[in-house]
Amino acid sequence: MDYDVIIVGAGPAGLSTGLHLAKLAPELAKRTLILEKAHHPRPKLCAGGVLPGAEVCLRKLGLDMTSALPSVPVREMALQFEGRSAVIRRDPVVFRAVRREQFDAWLANSARGRGLAIREGVRVRKVMVADGRVNVKTDQGEYLARAVVGADGSKGVVQRAVAQEPVHRVARLLEIRAPAAPQAGSDGRAWLDFSCVLDGVQGYVWNFPSPADGQAMRTWGVYDSRVYPQMPHTALRTALEQGLTRNGYPGDGHRLQGHPLRWFHQRAALAAPHVLLAGDAAGADPVVGEGISFALGYGEVAAAALQAAFARDDFSFADYRRQIMRHRIGRYLRRRQVGARLLYGLRNRFLLRLLWPLIGWAAGAFFIDWTWGESNFPPYVSS
Repeated sequence: MDYDVIIVGAGPAGLSTGLHLAKLAPELAKRTLILEKAHHPRPKLCAGGVLPGAEVCLRKLGLDMTSALPSVPVREMALQFEGRSAVIRRDPVVFRAVRREQFDAWLANSARGRGLAIREGVRVRKVMVADGRVNVKTDQGEYLARAVVGADGSKGVVQRAVAQEPVHRVARLLEIRAPAAPQAGSDGRAWLDFSCVLDGVQGYVWNFPSPADGQAMRTWGVYDSRVYPQMPHTALRTALEQGLTRNGYPGDGHRLQGHPLRWFHQRAALAAPHVLLAGDAAGADPVVGEGISFALGYGEVAAAALQAAFARDDFSFADYRRQIMRHRIGRYLRRRQVGARLLYGLRNRFLLRLLWPLIGWAAGAFFIDWTWGESNFPPYVSS
């Protein structure tokens, strides 16, 4: 089976690429196929935070998640360190908390409504480039395309066709979803507790509200960026249990789920002839591991690169890195890469406590919303 474009992965990055193609180059979108190994709605480990940047991307595509999906508006987020708290507030929202499987399924249905072809239950085994074509080998046969977009996540197959990346760019995560403790509630508040950085976790423990039917739910988790892979590290289970206990929630008896996350590095391989990477396959935010809004932004850049490649009949994608870096997502990802190294390189308790108000202010002012200035949302306020 022969196509112009094959997108591997029907998550936010792959679907955003397809939706932007349908907007920029409708005829090319008609010759595009999106392959997904699972079936929507499929389980997906994710805290479910959708930042305003994601809403801006969706609005550009004529999509409104607020009227289509259950969500919890989070208007206040606390960044904590050993009892010190820097609170970020925004009206209407700092972010919206969604169930990731519902978000992805809604986005896939929106893509189908725009005429995009999605085949689910197709697992890609190998991607090979030869004679100006890409051979996509799957468990249900082979597909040919002139260009392939790897939007198949941190452990995706397509990335191997671009370059063998070092494993040290992979963060670790554990997550649980459980009924809210009485004192936590299900209101629009969330927190990130960075107290664990002194125990060898280059990240934080989080607590977000989560949409649910009839019962207040929260997602809890721990994120360890490992931006300094040589540093000693602790067991994530221990860090999460300590974070739960520290914040008044029982720390045992939960079903833990984990997954790796590839984070962005400005020198990482993002493309090869006939192949592009997008979303987590290209790299998520290294500071907090946020990926949904960046995945949608990657899709915008990837679609423009595909349109230009077919217009020029040049599939080298030699400019793709420059296009990413010049886009807002590239500028913010570079900023967050520097921020991760600065924050997680600090190991001195006194300095962290002293600098924590400044860190909270910087997070609200410079790191959260990469679409600031494009949207109608007001700036973040830190206190």
